[in-house]
Amino acid sequence: MFQLFKQRDFGEYISETFQFFRQTGKHYLKNYFTICGILLMLLSVLTYFLFQVYFDFFLNVGRINNNLDFVQNFAENNSVLIVLGGVFIFLFIVLLSMLTYSIPVIYMDLYAKKSGSNFGTKEILLKFKAEFGRILLFFLGLIFIVTPFLMIIFVLLVLLCFILIGIPLLLFAIPTAVSWISLSFYEYLNHKKNFFSALGAGFGHVKAQYFPNIGSLMVMYMIVQIGMSVFTIFPYAFGMASIVTSSQNDAAPEDSLSTVKIMLTIVMVVSMLMSYILNNLLLVHQGLVYYSSIENNENISSKDSIDLIGSE
Repeated sequence: MFQLFKQRDFGEYISETFQFFRQTGKHYLKNYFTICGILLMLLSVLTYFLFQVYFDFFLNVGRINNNLDFVQNFAENNSVLIVLGGVFIFLFIVLLSMLTYSIPVIYMDLYAKKSGSNFGTKEILLKFKAEFGRILLFFLGLIFIVTPFLMIIFVLLVLLCFILIGIPLLLFAIPTAVSWISLSFYEYLNHKKNFFSALGAGFGHVKAQYFPNIGSLMVMYMIVQIGMSVFTIFPYAFGMASIVTSSQNDAAPEDSLSTVKIMLTIVMVVSMLMSYILNNLLLVHQGLVYYSSIENNENISSKDSIDLIGSE
């Protein structure tokens, strides 16, 4: 069994994130794709067609002399479709984000309570359904309260970059914000706190081991970005090779343009899909930070060891 409640340092946060997946990855990913697989496939199809429409629209705009009139007429003639489509996409992204963000938190909580992976998809979904209203409130709070606050902070930091001091501050501010939100969500679900209390507790967890946490999170981000690059480089390279081959064979410009459009669309689809999947690494990493912070404060593993000695 993987030990969640444990004091960790910088290196252990990184190594034990991968150790968690080595020990429980098969069970974790099976439940993750069982719950999110259909939605991720729908996201891929939706992203593909949206980018196809996006490229076709701007190609048409480029071919027409009076671009502004074309755009205005298109918006007026399709206003209802645009609004409904925008609302559907927003709700779909919110639902998918709620699911993919909640699964690691719920999974690790069940893993801790059941002392291992002796649970299944049903238990995860039952807890998600029971907490759906609270999870929705948390995400609405992020969108309408935390995000505007963070945008103001980041704008100020960008302005400070002109006097150089903002560059290192901005470098640390982004992972700090990510960690704060993630740890607050762990606290929110696991301890049934209200939104603002969870934000306060999450900030306390961030401060508890700031540099090991943020430093290891930066490393994990680099690993995720490298992983995404590996998955996107193949369709990109294939597309570029097709363009070169088409140009050498004197293919029509429309064919080359179509190849570029398909290649860029595939890259966007793969990037979107992998960002959701690889985000599990970051959320599990933050879960280890959360349980390590709890262990530092409450010494749960020591208490469990004493209880086991007494039972023997």
